[in-house]
Amino acid sequence: MPENYKNISIKSEFAESIEKFIKKHPDLGYRSIAQFLEDAARRRLEQLKKEVEAQLEHFNIDVEKQCVRVIDHKRRCIADVYFTEKGIWCEWDNSTDCEHVKYALEIPKVREILRKHGWEIEEGKLKRRKW
Repeated sequence: MPENYKNISIKSEFAESIEKFIKKHPDLGYRSIAQFLEDAARRRLEQLKKEVEAQLEHFNIDVEKQCVRVIDHKRRCIADVYFTEKGIWCEWDNSTDCEHVKYALEIPKVREILRKHGWEIEEGKLKRRKW
């Protein structure tokens, strides 16, 4: 076996199932079990990478509380980001400059609401519009 390859063991029944599938569907372009499994593993790896990279998710906006809820899949928490007269603040991190704050400021609906209430976003920071 060439140096840049590894052996991987799978159950015989599974290999036979893949082999039958490949023979039944030659139009898919797979010539071997190895080619099929490499393609399947590559696709799954890409999917998992996307899931891991998409660790923050917008949950909702509570206009009454002036708050945006952000789901942090990595930390398994919901971070509430508040907008007050003094600026922006993340309750989870007790911070004005954490990843939740930065993420909240990128949400189009949040940006729209902030503009309506006299705020501007410059260089990822929230600033009160001067009159």
